[in-house]
Amino acid sequence: MGSRQGWTVNPMFSAVMAATFYGLWAVLLFFPFSDSLRTSFRLFYAINPALGAMGIFLLSRRWVAGWMPSLIGGLVYGFGPFGLSFIDFHPLTGLTFAAVPWLLCPAVYWGRHFRPDLMRFLIRAAFCLLPFAFIVVFFWTFSQHWAVRLFLLPQQTMLSGYDLLGLFLPLSMTERTVVLSVSHFGLPVLMMGVFVFLSAQRVAVLIPPAVGLVLAFLNPVFGVSPVIWTALPMVFLAGLTAVGLQSLIWAGKNDSKWVFCCTLLAATMGGLSFCVYVTNRSVVYFYPAFFYLISAIVLTVVWGLSRISMRWLAVRWFLLIAVALADCYVSGRWFIEKLL
Repeated sequence: MGSRQGWTVNPMFSAVMAATFYGLWAVLLFFPFSDSLRTSFRLFYAINPALGAMGIFLLSRRWVAGWMPSLIGGLVYGFGPFGLSFIDFHPLTGLTFAAVPWLLCPAVYWGRHFRPDLMRFLIRAAFCLLPFAFIVVFFWTFSQHWAVRLFLLPQQTMLSGYDLLGLFLPLSMTERTVVLSVSHFGLPVLMMGVFVFLSAQRVAVLIPPAVGLVLAFLNPVFGVSPVIWTALPMVFLAGLTAVGLQSLIWAGKNDSKWVFCCTLLAATMGGLSFCVYVTNRSVVYFYPAFFYLISAIVLTVVWGLSRISMRWLAVRWFLLIAVALADCYVSGRWFIEKLL
């Protein structure tokens, strides 16, 4: 599951295409609000999501054969609810979440062709400390008088269990410090990625995101606002979303039970969101209901094709990518209108 090769593109060419796409996507989302981005600092509101998305793209290519699933993984991280929720703070704050996937690349790519041994493990473990060190130094630097003491984030902003609701209904969480979400369509796709991860049993990959998640629930450490540590688990979830999307495109008959679980999740969330919308009549619940139900329909098609062992890769690719792009665009515009 998730190990088959898809349509391959030259790595350098795919990276150029991804960078171009993220740049154009930033223009598409932020151009209607260009009057709010006239100062050089505020331009980072549009630059940071593109940088973060590109970092996820490069990071996830370590495990994802197809470039398009990696592209979507980057999109849900940088231009999804999580990345765009940083618009509510100083423009430079977003550099932290944007830098995290880039800083994890050395740990992921170093020595991948070497024989696994203790030395390789220790060097990779040391590289995993890079994002933690960067965040601490970044916040320390801008707390100094010679750095104009920029107010990046409120310090007392620990996560609570309520914040996890953002995974299911991100549009209803704009009042929170950050929104933990991979978008509506991304949730059932993420579930597929979790199934792949569990089958691969790569426990060591869990350590950085687990540490980041724990720090996000604690009081400030080294003067760092706790919620910024959520970038580490969100990088992990975005990567799993890319893996899950590739697996859905290539799912065969043996994978149909996992596809069915993803379909059931999308249908359940769509039904619950619609019930809430009927009582509240708010787009905060209409968009989730719409995209969850559309996702359920698309995943039903994928499940049916996998059940009868029919590839139809172009059909799967088009349906899955179309819903992902539509969801990211609508949700992204909604967040920008609310926060910018």
